[in-house]
Amino acid sequence: MADGARDGETSLALRLLKYLAPAVDSDDDATATERNVAFSPLCIHASLSLLAAGARGATQAQLLNFLGAPSASEAAAFGRRVADSVLAAKPPCKAGDPRVLFGGGVWVDASCGRIKKAFRDVAAEFYKYEARTVSFAKEPEKAVEKINTWVNEATLSSTYYLNKFNIISLDGVSTATDIVLADAARFQAEWNVPFSSKSTAAANFHRLDGSCVTAQFMRHVRRHQLSCVDGFKVLKLPYKNDVFSTAAATRSPGASDTRYSMSVFLPDKKDGLSTVVDVITAAPGYFYSVLPRSDTVTKLVSVKLPKFKISFKRDLESDLRCLGLSLPFSPEVADLRDVCEKDYDGRPTILSKVTHSVVVKVSEAGTDDYSVSKAMPFRAGDEQPDMVEFVADHPFTFVIMEERSGVIVFAGHVLDPTK
Repeated sequence: MADGARDGETSLALRLLKYLAPAVDSDDDATATERNVAFSPLCIHASLSLLAAGARGATQAQLLNFLGAPSASEAAAFGRRVADSVLAAKPPCKAGDPRVLFGGGVWVDASCGRIKKAFRDVAAEFYKYEARTVSFAKEPEKAVEKINTWVNEATLSSTYYLNKFNIISLDGVSTATDIVLADAARFQAEWNVPFSSKSTAAANFHRLDGSCVTAQFMRHVRRHQLSCVDGFKVLKLPYKNDVFSTAAATRSPGASDTRYSMSVFLPDKKDGLSTVVDVITAAPGYFYSVLPRSDTVTKLVSVKLPKFKISFKRDLESDLRCLGLSLPFSPEVADLRDVCEKDYDGRPTILSKVTHSVVVKVSEAGTDDYSVSKAMPFRAGDEQPDMVEFVADHPFTFVIMEERSGVIVFAGHVLDPTK
């Protein structure tokens, strides 16, 4: 995958990672320093890239600049490569096989006319997105039900999960709603080397406000790829590779086998999260330079990492506006004429809502729910002179990447693992 295309997605991921980081000095929200964050940069990038295919003029130019894409066709080509590998639909497979459970859709109000065939084809063929017409104005309940039902079916939430996505609610639409971009994602994978549940124990986690909470910490001593940078450490925890899985065997010829990992960015100081976030989000090149390389010598690491689950839902309009994307939302100048066949009567079709929802759960076995495999427990006597301590007992940042492409699939901040 071309570095330029990947860097556009990475740049957006880093901007969002910084924007959604806690504002420690802000008095606007007392819970801002306690609220965990998780999002899928890949899904957000795909949604906006698809919208660019239906835009014209200044609106399309702003979207492409925001995405770091030279053209709509190049954005679509990148989208197709990602959709065919990272977001590829996979049949149910054996426990532990990594896969992204993803549901994305474009929902257009019937008053805007039929969705253009060219746009519908791009949505399905390049992005694996659904493009459908609903009636937000006349039948809002049915529209909301259709969106939530489709997203849950696409992410298998209706079949395998107790906690379903409620990605949009009735109060989120109105008679003025034109276009809704809605996506949701889960990630399933087992660690390549799981933690032992026998070693999990309660300990203090230090929050940004100086208070402590009691969290459950997973522990083990293993050799890992680890970067030690001035002010922080980065630990890479690889997930099981699906190269030998049934799903991999059914891929189209030439498709790359996916390899996933979670990288944890841990500040040296207990209140050092904002400084670390500022540093790692400065540029894609620097971000990639501090990640542990798979070809580097491993270090013996004593890991202490809290279990956590983040369910995150957000309407991204205000966030995207603050980051510089405004024209698609503008009733005066939005130009989305290639989405649908509306007869223009002086009011352009606008992007009314961008709703995004993810669930990230980290436990001894991996991300999401699996039975725990056996592993050697942590023992204090295992310590050796060259061992590095990685004690994540204070706020940290994480990213889940697809290794071969370098694409950031999920990212977030853990401020309180008990929330």
